[in-house]
Amino acid sequence: MLYTGATPGVLAYLYKRICQPTLTYGLECMSSTAIQMRRLESVQGRLIKQSLGLSKLPHNTALLKALNIEKIEDIVNRNVLSLYNRIFKVESPARRLVQHLLSRFIFYGKTVPGTLLDRVVSMGESPTKRPFNAQHVPKTSVTNNDGLADSIRHLLFTDNFTKPYSHEHLLVHQLTTAL
Repeated sequence: MLYTGATPGVLAYLYKRICQPTLTYGLECMSSTAIQMRRLESVQGRLIKQSLGLSKLPHNTALLKALNIEKIEDIVNRNVLSLYNRIFKVESPARRLVQHLLSRFIFYGKTVPGTLLDRVVSMGESPTKRPFNAQHVPKTSVTNNDGLADSIRHLLFTDNFTKPYSHEHLLVHQLTTAL
């Protein structure tokens, strides 16, 4: 990831295939707070900036949009829904536990904090429709309706960006710092 000759496209690909799965591994099975999610987002931004040769100061949002990198929270939410679907497909103790919690939710309208069912409900998903529909959990895409992200993307994918003191590199640094 720190190879100076790698283009931003290659770095983004490696990050999405290696680093993001490592950062998010197993997070669907545990309850996490908003502060912990912000810390993971911060780690993600620092890794990307470090691999691109940028300082720690620039903001992450436009840079991540420019590289089409999903937010950690979106990945974890997608994985939570996927796990919830998969639990209902196989007869197991986990399925019986989730069914018990689901029946309590249906009767009393309350969930047990920290459980998978609680996370599904807090995401605004219907816990009764989700396991019985054979729908695939869609992968969220990064929307790029932002002129700033488009400008940064254009600069990132020029040939001169890999040179640390090129105009493109300095412009990316300025655009992400000026937010």
